[in-house]
Amino acid sequence: MNENDVFCKQLTKSSFRCMIQNRKSRNEEVVKMTAKEVINTASRATGVSQAKAAESLGWSPQQLSAKISRKTLRADDFLNLLDSMGVDVTYTVRETGKSIKAHIPGAGRRVRAMVNKVIYDTAYSDALSNDFYIDGDNMLLDGKGSELYIDSEGRYFLAEYTSFEGVKDRIIPLTANDAAAYIRRNGTDLHRQPANAAQEQESQNE
Repeated sequence: MNENDVFCKQLTKSSFRCMIQNRKSRNEEVVKMTAKEVINTASRATGVSQAKAAESLGWSPQQLSAKISRKTLRADDFLNLLDSMGVDVTYTVRETGKSIKAHIPGAGRRVRAMVNKVIYDTAYSDALSNDFYIDGDNMLLDGKGSELYIDSEGRYFLAEYTSFEGVKDRIIPLTANDAAAYIRRNGTDLHRQPANAAQEQESQNE
């Protein structure tokens, strides 16, 4: 089990004030850090290499390095990367000390439906993974696509999208094992782009 917590406040686009705290010793270190420094420190604290963390997100080590050096690492990707290293990031209300959880929106349109007397709503759940642009060209492969969510009660479900006329988007509840298999299959990049768009962006950043 991970023994380290990271408490971060974003100061600028690429600068954070973070505290890394060991749960056993309660030793704390508060320092202004860049995203790169936070990731390096988290890697040293947990023993999880950046290459292994990048792989869990479906990236190559070179892609992660490029995102960090060009300061194009999205906030959600930053949090997912730390999570893959076994590091918890906690947001705390200063006045009350209450911890809050950042909402992770999905890339797909909102879907709300009742299944087996339970109401599922993507707008109030956290996105975990999707299969958009999985072939490199089409957001919906053969007119269908899906996005994995977890709601506030810890229930996993898919929002299944379609472009077929007369066919509605729908909700499909999943078990934890099925959710884990979905993530292994599709990764955790919630904002994939068509291959040509990603190549154009890389060219612009060079």
